Amino acid sequence: MMIKFRLLIVCLCVNAVVFAQSNLFHKGDRVCFVGNSITSNGEFYHNIMLYYVTRFPDQPLTFFNCGISGDVCSGVLKRMDDDILVHNPTHAVIKLGMNDVNRSLYTLYPTKNADTLAKREEAIATYKLRLDSIINIFLSRGIKVILQKPTDYDQTGSLKAVNNYGVNDALKRCADYIQTLADKYKVPVVDYWTILHDINTQLQKKDSTATIIGPDRVHPGSAGHLVMAYQFLKTIKAPQLVSEIVVDTKKNQSKNAFITDFVNGKDGISFKVTEKALPFPTSEGQKQALELIPFVDDLSVEKLVVKNAGTTNELRIDTALIGTFTKEELAKGINLSLYPNTPQFKQALQVKEVLNKMWKAVSDLRTIEYVEFKFLSYYKGNKDNMPELKEYLDNLYKTKLSNTPYYKTQFDRYYIVKANQKQLLQDFDTFREDAYKVAQPVEHTFLLTTSY
Repeated sequence: MMIKFRLLIVCLCVNAVVFAQSNLFHKGDRVCFVGNSITSNGEFYHNIMLYYVTRFPDQPLTFFNCGISGDVCSGVLKRMDDDILVHNPTHAVIKLGMNDVNRSLYTLYPTKNADTLAKREEAIATYKLRLDSIINIFLSRGIKVILQKPTDYDQTGSLKAVNNYGVNDALKRCADYIQTLADKYKVPVVDYWTILHDINTQLQKKDSTATIIGPDRVHPGSAGHLVMAYQFLKTIKAPQLVSEIVVDTKKNQSKNAFITDFVNGKDGISFKVTEKALPFPTSEGQKQALELIPFVDDLSVEKLVVKNAGTTNELRIDTALIGTFTKEELAKGINLSLYPNTPQFKQALQVKEVLNKMWKAVSDLRTIEYVEFKFLSYYKGNKDNMPELKEYLDNLYKTKLSNTPYYKTQFDRYYIVKANQKQLLQDFDTFREDAYKVAQPVEHTFLLTTSY
């Protein structure tokens, strides 16, 4: 039975408690993510950017994808000026090693072949030397460096893909060296290798075919990329709270949120809230990761606390029914981030939709850079003559590359997107700006219909 509350109309036009949120990147920063195909895929840094846009909508920054499929340290050095420094970065986030160890030197079985063992050592020695050079180039220009240890190579799973056993041990050596460089230059380091390796080990204790890495043993899927984003954000001590909405007539304890128009009346409790941030919009494709890591608990807590509520309480936000909660649950606090039907979560999804359009433009731009850096660096013809370029690349594929269909796919895509390069660059800027516009704070009306 609904209790008729004593009418208490309070216009709480109050400011939120000062809420300092620490973060690595700030307004105006230009961040280049440098690496190979895992970076070119970009999903882990997409998650990081989505976090930043939804958490800090008043601090716009720009992330640049500087990943090239199959790249190694020497490739990064060659494209340093035209593909990375051209963006005038404030930060360089580096992840290399998966290709530098030269996976073709490893097979399913151990080897004692002296030549092969020597080549393995040479590959790692070259990696160390050139990675150090890359770091020095950035630091000498005042660009802040964040190092990332390589992702795990799944050499233990019962997968269909050929197993280059020993690659993951080589990557561990690379990871250890990266830690040495981080200590040497006093720069942050994100350890992907350990968290992915530990998760894989636990998964395969129960199921030898399970993997947090992709079926090809190299490229993580959506779940793996969310684990990577989690590790990155936790390493930089990204804040947990989206906001903390505390409904208490005696004092204001809210964080990163403003409460106004509080009414405690016969129809229940109502109030308006403007939050300065949005929850992180997780997706179905990330379900495996969400079962393995406490992403929401650690990085997306949108807490609602209501003091002295009734026995049961039906919560609506802007007329949308969110759920029914007990007095004890509300007093302790519920995490609204766990409810995808809230207007805030839906707004965050709208932000993601805009960013998806931006990332599609980026993917097309990376195809252009991939083909031009990998296959046209020494081309002597007219690069503006597409028929000539097409003839050259088609012939190159037929004579030297036909055993790798991926190249044909990239060439065919290049022929289509190259003509739109200027428009793609404009789209990148437009969609980035639009994402921040969509992420701006919106006032919502909360209604708690309460009974004892």
